Amino acid sequence: MLGLRGRLQIILTMPVLLALLACASCKLGGGDFDEANKLNQSAGQDIDEIEKIIQDNKNKEGEVTRAVNAGQTDAARKLIDETIAAIDRGLERGKSAADKLDRASKLNIDQAIKDYLSYRAQSVAKAVEAFTELRKGIVAFRDSVGSTDKAVVAKARDDIQQTSQTFDALISESQRLQGKADEIARRNPDKIKPGQ
Repeated sequence: MLGLRGRLQIILTMPVLLALLACASCKLGGGDFDEANKLNQSAGQDIDEIEKIIQDNKNKEGEVTRAVNAGQTDAARKLIDETIAAIDRGLERGKSAADKLDRASKLNIDQAIKDYLSYRAQSVAKAVEAFTELRKGIVAFRDSVGSTDKAVVAKARDDIQQTSQTFDALISESQRLQGKADEIARRNPDKIKPGQ
C-alpha cells in the first residue's frame, strides 16, 4: 500500500490521464456533418487547453513534496491550492468537451458516427467524474498538511485511499467507453478519420 506521499504523487500526476482519455479531435467524413465537425473540433480545443494546463503544472508534485519535507506547510498548501485550481480549470474544459461531443452525437448524422461521438462523450464525462472525486482526496491531503493530530492525518489517508479507489474504478469505466468508440472508428474508417 502506498504511503501518503506516494498517494500524493499519484494524485498530482493524474491530470495527465484526463488529457489522454479525452482523446484528440478527429474529422468526421462524408455527408453534411459541418455542425458535428465544428463541435468535435471545439472539443479538441478544450482538450488542447487541458494539455496546456497539464504542462504548466507538471512540476507541482515535486514542489509540494519538497515543501512538505522541508516543513513549509504554508508553501505546501499554497502549491496544493494552485494544483486544485488547475484541476478545476481542467475539469471545466473536460465538461465543455463532453457536452460538445454529446451535442454532436445527437445531430442528424450517420448512426456509426453518432455512436462514436456518444461513447467519446460518455468516456470524457466519466473521466471528469473521476477527477472530481480525486480532487476530494487532494483537498483532504491539503487539509492535513502540517497537522500533528494523528486522527486528522489518519482521516486524510483514509479519504485519499477511498477517493483513489473510486477514481480508479471511474477511470476504468472511462477507458472501457473510449475502447468502444475506438472500435467503432476502426470498423468505420471511411466515416471516422483521425487527425486534425
